[in-house]
Amino acid sequence: MAATGRGLSYGQSVAEAGLAAGTELTQLLLAAAQRLAESIDPERVYDSFHQLLDEVVPHDGVVVSSFDSDDELIHCEYAWVEGARIDESTLPPLPLNREGGGMQSRVIISGEPLLENDVAERVQQPGGTYYNVDSEGRVAKIPDSGPARTSAAMMVPLKHAGAVVGVVQLMRDHGLYTERDLELFSALVGLMHAAVRNARLQIERAHLEAIAAVERARADEREQAANVLALVGDGIMLVDPEGVIVFSNRAADAVTGVELRGRQATEVFEEWQSVEALPIATDVGATRSTTLPVSVNDRELWLSFVAVESSEGVVYAFRDLTSERRFDEEKRDFVATISHELRTPMTGVYGAAQTLLRTDVELSATQRFDLLRLIAVQAERLSQIVDDLLLATSLDHHRLQISHEEVDVGRLVQRTLEVLARTDVEMTMSDAPRVLGDPDRIQQILVNLLDNAFKYGRPPVSVSVAVAGDVLAVAVRDAGPGIPSDEQERIFERFYRSDPKQARAPGGTGLGLYIARELAERMGGRLEARSIPSGGAEFVLTLPCA
Repeated sequence: MAATGRGLSYGQSVAEAGLAAGTELTQLLLAAAQRLAESIDPERVYDSFHQLLDEVVPHDGVVVSSFDSDDELIHCEYAWVEGARIDESTLPPLPLNREGGGMQSRVIISGEPLLENDVAERVQQPGGTYYNVDSEGRVAKIPDSGPARTSAAMMVPLKHAGAVVGVVQLMRDHGLYTERDLELFSALVGLMHAAVRNARLQIERAHLEAIAAVERARADEREQAANVLALVGDGIMLVDPEGVIVFSNRAADAVTGVELRGRQATEVFEEWQSVEALPIATDVGATRSTTLPVSVNDRELWLSFVAVESSEGVVYAFRDLTSERRFDEEKRDFVATISHELRTPMTGVYGAAQTLLRTDVELSATQRFDLLRLIAVQAERLSQIVDDLLLATSLDHHRLQISHEEVDVGRLVQRTLEVLARTDVEMTMSDAPRVLGDPDRIQQILVNLLDNAFKYGRPPVSVSVAVAGDVLAVAVRDAGPGIPSDEQERIFERFYRSDPKQARAPGGTGLGLYIARELAERMGGRLEARSIPSGGAEFVLTLPCA
């Protein structure tokens, strides 16, 4: 869909004149700068930028991307395609192509703008990876999904301190771009980039000005300032020239788990030298946050620090990003695990279906049955993966209903072994009282633990049921390699695999033990793992007696 002609009169006049006069170009850029400076919300700046483009450069798509030099990934910040605003979170990050084969990668590496008037030909060249994106945000690889829908494209780098920090793309499905278009586009991109940086700086500046204002208060006003700062969500502390924390707010103490006031900073933060090395701003408007890993009370935290100089020392404002970092890691683990686990059954289903569809091969009834059975087995595996994901989501959002009724665990263990058709499991059981719990969820935990024992351990596998005080303990033991001590808690994390490359471990989503422990705790019980000195691993489920 071509760009429409609605909007600003200066844009119409400049477009009609073909941007031929330097005076008109100057007027356009001045008006654009004023328009972009009207908001300190980066999203609204992006919208204004697109509206400006809509008036002067024909296009069917515009994408603003940021580039992280640490992980060398290109992330979408804003996208508009064929008349629709796309949710940038649905577009996956793209790795930088160090060979410069992709157009974005070439712009990032060279730092120079790019004008390409034969995109269809360009994407046929080796060395790059290209995608079509439709108005609903669906991403399809070229040429797998067909030819490129874009005929011409312009790309301009975003720079900060001489380094490329992003790329802005403008695309059209019909027609060509000129050098004059690229000149205008580059100028508007520069104005937009400055406006976005200014908007973000203003937000950060407002936050730090509040901190600096408190720290400039006189000593006799400190108690009143402390009462105000106690309500601030970010941690704030003042460190004097001798390295003593002379002030900390409630959030700072809560984040670190330590009463900071009066303590040496080096005693609290093991990596205090790294924190102390942060750039200390004298002007709050020139500060930038830096995220560091720090160890406090034997806990590793990821804290985002801002340091501002004051008359009494240095004010450190910090925010706990540990959960966000962990969430990012879980997202990466999720993508890697699910991609791996879905690929195997889907490959099997696809291969079997293709074989059944072949007309040049005569298959016997037995062969056809085997292929259909393979499809059924792999489809069941796919269903199990989806069920695990849905159950984990229900647990995370506390939507799963758990019943609490009297359960005969000994009988439930026997029934579970019968369902699994496991006659090679040794079972030891004393006279056991009933427990309070959900029989279906208890059986789900038992199935998971037994499956885990045979999948990752070695026979013999045994199950014992015995009373331990006011709880009933169900222990599943195998004779496998055991579990390293540093992994005996981590194996209960979502998507955790002791073999991160998944080279040795059998298939699995990495959710089974996470689900099992969550279910146990929802029933008032516990699930723990340990290695047996003589060899093997033991998982112990404890549930409260009825």
